Amino acid sequence: MPERVLVALHGNFASSAWWKALRDDPPAGWRVLAPDLPGFAGTEFAGEASIPAYADWLGGWLAEQKLSRPALLGHSLGGAVALERAARAPGAYAGLILAASPPLTGLVTPEENYPVLELLRVNPQLRELSLEALFPSGRPANFAELVEDAGRMAAGHYSGNARALAAWRVDGTRLRGLPVLVLGGELDTLVTPALVRAQAAALGTEAVVLAGRGHGFPQEDPAAFRGLLQRFLDTLPNNC
Repeated sequence: MPERVLVALHGNFASSAWWKALRDDPPAGWRVLAPDLPGFAGTEFAGEASIPAYADWLGGWLAEQKLSRPALLGHSLGGAVALERAARAPGAYAGLILAASPPLTGLVTPEENYPVLELLRVNPQLRELSLEALFPSGRPANFAELVEDAGRMAAGHYSGNARALAAWRVDGTRLRGLPVLVLGGELDTLVTPALVRAQAAALGTEAVVLAGRGHGFPQEDPAAFRGLLQRFLDTLPNNC
């Protein structure tokens, strides 16, 4: 049986490096592809930050890869991009995995937090502290690379991505029939377990919340995360 493809999308202040452990040890029978979204990790992006724009780019990238019904995995902002893409053509994907993904109605950042987002653009120490808070049970091995990539976003992304998430929403009914796995971290203060469970309910499924893990649970506990992925991916019909 040929390998199937799982496309992993990173979140805000992130890059494809967040998926290093998963790419190095993918679920059995699956190959993991992890692009850098436009304007992240030094990639070019000339437009305005928006979830639909990132989903447009993803559609073009997927077409270039000539993939047949891949599964989509999105973490944080990447979950919104995966949702947006899948809602446009749910039959084009084998399944959808949402890890600490924003609610279907968007995620609003309080106005008083925007000056801090701009400080993250110019203050490496603050970036390191902010990213460290995402991994309450311990930094991933490549943490230094993650911090470096967080400082390589397009200048407009620091506030722009928060505005994009606040403006975005998706109709969950458009995803009916697409197998979905919804995951969260017990200690996540950005996309809380309550938000994760509400998202799962809106999509007609139940959430899995990893105990003792934070927003970066796929990187905090890659073995547990991979195990959850494997069990879900094993249920997907191979009708590519």
